[in-house]
Amino acid sequence: MFSLARTTVRRSIPSFTRSFSALPARQNSISDLYIKELKAFKPTPITDKDAEGSVRPWKAPIAPQVPGLEADASTQLSDYDAATVEVTQQSSSTEGEEISEEWFVLEEPENDHH
Repeated sequence: MFSLARTTVRRSIPSFTRSFSALPARQNSISDLYIKELKAFKPTPITDKDAEGSVRPWKAPIAPQVPGLEADASTQLSDYDAATVEVTQQSSSTEGEEISEEWFVLEEPENDHH
């Protein structure tokens, strides 16, 4: 009962905490010098003369040519039709083993009986 009264009293009394720092602010001389130099920097404006050495002048690309139709297509087709067909023949004698026709047969797994 007394502990309950003690907690209610603590909650009702506002506690005052210090909301400011007791230490003085530290000066960072390097960052201050860097910021001062950044503010003092004034870049030179870029002119067209500056870009002349690094940029090539623009010129329009060459227009593509239309492919020409073959005027002698009919003579080429007649030459193709008249050409003889070259056929190579294999020797009738086969040397070596006979070719097995069952080269892709899967073996059935054997069931082990225990």
